[in-house]
Amino acid sequence: MTFHKIKIFLKRIYLFLNDSTIQSRFFFEGEYGRWKNFDRKGSAKDYGGRGESGENKSVYYLVPGVSISGGIAVIFKHANQLRDRGFEVKILSLNNKNDDVWFRDQKVKIVPFREVKKILRSGEIDILIATGYSTAFTVDMANARRKIYFVQADERQFIDEPKTIEIIGETYGIDCEYMTEALWIQKWLKEEFGHDASYVPNGIDLNIFRKTEPIEPKNRKPRILIEGAINLSRKGMDDAYNAVKDLECELWIISNNGRPREGWRYARFFENVPFYKMNEVYSSCDILLKMSRAEGFFGPPLEAMACGCAVVTGKVSGYDEYIVDDKNALVVEQRDVAGAKKAVERLMGDIELRNKLIANGYATAKEWSWDRSIDLLEKVINKNPA
Repeated sequence: MTFHKIKIFLKRIYLFLNDSTIQSRFFFEGEYGRWKNFDRKGSAKDYGGRGESGENKSVYYLVPGVSISGGIAVIFKHANQLRDRGFEVKILSLNNKNDDVWFRDQKVKIVPFREVKKILRSGEIDILIATGYSTAFTVDMANARRKIYFVQADERQFIDEPKTIEIIGETYGIDCEYMTEALWIQKWLKEEFGHDASYVPNGIDLNIFRKTEPIEPKNRKPRILIEGAINLSRKGMDDAYNAVKDLECELWIISNNGRPREGWRYARFFENVPFYKMNEVYSSCDILLKMSRAEGFFGPPLEAMACGCAVVTGKVSGYDEYIVDDKNALVVEQRDVAGAKKAVERLMGDIELRNKLIANGYATAKEWSWDRSIDLLEKVINKNPA
């Protein structure tokens, strides 16, 4: 092997070991092994809380990282609202690189991974919140007065590998408090695992998600938006594209993971759009089509409704939290590409129906305030567990 080939080989190893996904996988598997042999005696000292209300009570969220996603946006909203109400809040990240500029007015301190282990052992934490399966074992072994598992989805639906699915299932058996954002998750946690999870629904910030002038003027063709991570099959972006590819429309695409596939025809593509800029895209489009196969609360349709965009969606976990077929959206069966195409065509040709869905959609969005959600979250934080 030549020196040049050795250099390339070593560079590939370096890039592999420094890939955040690979690092997260190594960490999770290591924590799982440590958890299996963990002695819980003395792992959480009963040192008492530092206040019955928000004053001086520390609430820390453990996250895998802070890349753009709906789930992290919800955690940012929780953390910043609790901070504004007087709690001591930190976000502990399992990543050393934490760019949060995509979320406007993010003020809560993000602690990088190199400093996290010391904090988890310190005894300074009143309430520590796991935010997904990759953080659950670590929270269970940490030193905190109370531990809450914030379940935003059945994450087994996101994975294909049987062994990982089994391990994720083990996280839902952890003995701690549970909290969730969706009624279907609350029901599932009770039926499968016997947990009485607190319900803290997501909200929508109407100061961010509001109708604006289009990014560019609309033309005679209806403008259709498909949104989701192209590289994640559960987001159904191939189904969404196939439903509209032959329609006489102007297609816009948003993805935070993957670019349009070779051969896709579209007018505009947006990648990694900051959270506070999404309203400009929604406001520029006539119809949002979502064909996800697995979701938690299912936020994008609600965001689109707040911005005056009509919605067509496939049936997916969480859709019926606020979506009513033929009232504020059109609903088709999951993976029904032909049905989605017909629904979009129907809205393209029926302006009266489209306007009805837009009006009812906006009325729906106004019902989902963050103030109500944070009130419920504060009750969870302030309650005295048995």
